[in-house]
Amino acid sequence: MVSGCGWLPDGDVKFSVAVVRRGANGLLSNCRRNTLAPRTFGFPRSSRLTSETDLETVRRTGKRMQTERLEARASASLLLHPRAGVVVPKHRHRIVERNRVKRRLRELVRIKLLPGLEGIDVLIRAKPEAYDSSFTQLAGDVGIIGEWVSRMSR
Repeated sequence: MVSGCGWLPDGDVKFSVAVVRRGANGLLSNCRRNTLAPRTFGFPRSSRLTSETDLETVRRTGKRMQTERLEARASASLLLHPRAGVVVPKHRHRIVERNRVKRRLRELVRIKLLPGLEGIDVLIRAKPEAYDSSFTQLAGDVGIIGEWVSRMSR
């Protein structure tokens, strides 16, 4: 007879008929324990500028600021919480490079920009120079934008 095993959330082993039906051999090493990912990190949808109309509104009505690698526009938010959007044009680069810049900017916005904002929508657009810059250089530019936006909100 084949016995089935399964892990309970507290770490104990439990017999399972479903595991027997799958043909498991009953070894504990064959039963993987599920681990839940921490929910502390993330860029929640409520903190993102997602619709094209919101992006266009910030693009048209927002005040503009430029750094060496980034361009930012900021305007007052209609919502009570801040939102941010990241735009990375192609600039004749491959999609792999574009995705790398997007991931870096999203992480920097999540860590450096969103905690200090209050009721402001920010749109960050990457310039062609952003493709060749390091994470620390982008972090410096996002820090400059964060200081500018915090002065603007006062």
